[in-house]
Amino acid sequence: MPNVRISMQDIRTLLRYYYGEQYSKREVARYLQMSPGTVRNYLQRAASAGLTWPLPEHLTDADLEALLFPDPDSTPDRPQLDWKEVHQQLARKGMTLERIWHAWIAHHPEGYSYGYFCACYKKWCRAKNVTMRLRHKAGDKLFVDFAGKTLGVIDPVNGEVTKAQIFVAALGGSNYTYVEAVPDQTLRNWIDAHVRCLEFFGALPRVVVCDNLKAAVTRADRRNPVLNETYKDFARHYDLIISPARVKKPQDKSTVESAVKHVSTRILTELESRQFFDIVELNQAIGPLLDQLNNTPFQKKLGTRRSQFEALDLPAMRPLPKTPYSFREWKKLKVNMNYHVQAKGCYYSVPYRYAHRKLDVRISDHLVECFFKTKAIARHARLRGKGLYSTHSSHMPEHHRRYQDRERILELARAVGPNTLGLIEEVLERRTHQEQNFCSIKGILGLQDRYSKERLEAACALAGSLGEAAYNYPSLASILKNGRDQLHKANPVPPPILHENVRGGDYYAT
Repeated sequence: MPNVRISMQDIRTLLRYYYGEQYSKREVARYLQMSPGTVRNYLQRAASAGLTWPLPEHLTDADLEALLFPDPDSTPDRPQLDWKEVHQQLARKGMTLERIWHAWIAHHPEGYSYGYFCACYKKWCRAKNVTMRLRHKAGDKLFVDFAGKTLGVIDPVNGEVTKAQIFVAALGGSNYTYVEAVPDQTLRNWIDAHVRCLEFFGALPRVVVCDNLKAAVTRADRRNPVLNETYKDFARHYDLIISPARVKKPQDKSTVESAVKHVSTRILTELESRQFFDIVELNQAIGPLLDQLNNTPFQKKLGTRRSQFEALDLPAMRPLPKTPYSFREWKKLKVNMNYHVQAKGCYYSVPYRYAHRKLDVRISDHLVECFFKTKAIARHARLRGKGLYSTHSSHMPEHHRRYQDRERILELARAVGPNTLGLIEEVLERRTHQEQNFCSIKGILGLQDRYSKERLEAACALAGSLGEAAYNYPSLASILKNGRDQLHKANPVPPPILHENVRGGDYYAT
């Protein structure tokens, strides 16, 4: 049988040339621009139907086609299949039409050829308005997204209303659905929602199909999208494949798009008239409605989302790891000249030879870990606050190198003036490790390039009179920017009056 069936008019011409004009099969093939095999095939069909030339005058094209291409289903002695059962079998892991056909033909040798078997399945799918083959194998893909609709959460203190985002996930094989409200679409909430989603299913799929939001994809690209490093770390923990959908191609994640539609109509619409005062309360209200959605019978197939999940997806999924993923944020940070990296407002040391290099830094709730080309080079307990330092002595250069740096800095300060030198000495002695202050000192000394040595010296003199709180780069930069050094120089503070009858401020302080 040819791949493309020729028209009935060409078949009539073929029969006329062969039976009426007595051309050979090769000549007919050449005149009609067909292969000899195609001509032979149609002549065999005509012989089986008892057709020669001329054809009966009353024979229409539809009648001719019915004679040449009879429908095997109309033949009662041919074995018939339950195509609905075939469709359901295709949902199983590793199942194909070819495997189903081999199993069937072994019991029915007089059955259809594999090609006609596939054609009959396609015909059944078109008649039943279903997809020819299930696009998603059991337990294979999990589709995730945020619903467009949000729900309001009222702050009980100030009455401010924030919009809670709705995280939705659905398995491709069964459409078993998970729903959760989160405060926003930040990376932390995106990852935590995934972790709780997998705990809800109690098993692992192989692929997670997501949208191109910033928490998942840092650079969308049709062929090579760049995933967020934390999202990749999450995937490595669970041995998952992350597959972002193509931009503006909702059909790539049609399962979750359909789930979002059902969640919006059956859950969110039910809750939008109620008031909620925190996310926990909102999720408690979502729970029963989600159970109801998963237990509602399908309209066009047997069972429910839950029953299909238990029968198809769950047996094909992998077990969860012993420990759930703990959120760890990844950042690419440059090491400062004092061999510290700044992460979340605090400073952490690395071996001094990595100064000025870029590192991959992993920040968890309790640890800060630094990597250079996947090699771990530093590990610190995470600090809470602003401007705090964590310095390991093993990360410092040799003893003489540290003091060479100190002397070089003091020499630069001495070149500006005595007030600058005194302030820099105070800054150097402020912390346990002098190297922690090098960045601040570099900024202070750099102010002379913008304002001149004379103004920096005057600003340091003013900072000295203001106390330790002004011994830093932001204070000195503010003094110079606002011209307070020049006002101080024009109106110097008069020296204190020393006399035995003048008690002074200290007398009244007691």
